[in-house]
Amino acid sequence: MNAPEKRQADVAQGLLVEDVGGPAARAGIEAGDVLLAINGRAVDSVAQVREQLKAHPKQVALLLLRDGNRIFVPVKLG
Repeated sequence: MNAPEKRQADVAQGLLVEDVGGPAARAGIEAGDVLLAINGRAVDSVAQVREQLKAHPKQVALLLLRDGNRIFVPVKLG
């Protein structure tokens, strides 16, 4: 997310979900969601997401911002 998008969403960090497939789609993740954290660790880059997925290959808990609400979504990966 660029600075104006972060201000609009009122977040300091996060990644905007643009496309969804696989386990994330089955868990209910939607385009337009903002990924704030994985397993309690804030994310602000795709590299951080990959690092967390590699460290937790079976399941992760995602903290998302959707329509102004913060929600946790468990995602089974393997």
